[in-house]
Amino acid sequence: MGNMIDIICALCGEKQQIKTLYPSTFNEKMISKSTYSARRFPDKIHYRIVKCQNCSLVFSSPVLPPGKISMLYKESVCNYKEQIPYLIKTYLNIIKKIKSDIAENPKVLEVGCGNGFFLKALLDCGLTKEVFGVEPGSKMVLHADEEVRSRIKVNFFKQNLFPKSTFDLILCFHVLDHMIDPNEFIKGAFSLLKKNGYVVVVVHDTEGLSVKLFGERSPIFDIEHIYLFNKKTLSEIFLKNKFKVVKIFNLVNNYPLNYWIQMSSFPLVVKRFAKSVTNILGIGKIGFSIPAGNIGIIAKKASFTNT
Repeated sequence: MGNMIDIICALCGEKQQIKTLYPSTFNEKMISKSTYSARRFPDKIHYRIVKCQNCSLVFSSPVLPPGKISMLYKESVCNYKEQIPYLIKTYLNIIKKIKSDIAENPKVLEVGCGNGFFLKALLDCGLTKEVFGVEPGSKMVLHADEEVRSRIKVNFFKQNLFPKSTFDLILCFHVLDHMIDPNEFIKGAFSLLKKNGYVVVVVHDTEGLSVKLFGERSPIFDIEHIYLFNKKTLSEIFLKNKFKVVKIFNLVNNYPLNYWIQMSSFPLVVKRFAKSVTNILGIGKIGFSIPAGNIGIIAKKASFTNT
């Protein structure tokens, strides 16, 4: 494992004081491109999970080198098609919170847009006519709808992919916690936004229901997640990078009951029994709304810096 690299606290830097929460369960032989494809089932594989004693930020360290991680994400595929309608509904509800505040026909960028399903949804609902995406998984982009495919850059997010002050709204759903340097993304978003533009980010919550119920067995502790936030640390990292925090909130997800069961960390025998019962009762495909442990932030590129 000599090629692993150390990660430091994105808030405290070299002043960090860390303690180990969970030792590593990582084995490089267990890693494949399917491991880095979104919304797979919990596999209990994670790096060493540490917590900064100064600021409470949780992160993985050491991790695979950036080049190896990049290669794995480039080969990732979309394996969450059944959840897409539910994701669209959830994310559109977030956009509605700021719809009256953003520009008419806003220019929108989604970072880590997968197969572009939400970009298409934004066009279909008439919120905007200008959408753009960034996604490293070339196979996912190939499956994007023709209306949005040409608007997606097959790449990792970099500030120089677009001119400065281009966008009214930047979206980043369950991607920030996968980044080796979240500050780089937030600075890039600040640069690419127009004055009074908004960024919306959704991540997992280290103080959410999933962690409280399952601890280390929570699916948020996995090989893809490098930084993990709570409301305090998520707010602080945006304030650190000159944003004004407009709102930070719990996200209530709606998925079929069988999906919630599958994504839980209950023993396999319990999952099988629960799913057989829900199928017999005919409720396995009914949508249930649960605040399972995701949080969102809406931040604004204000005309003044935070004090």
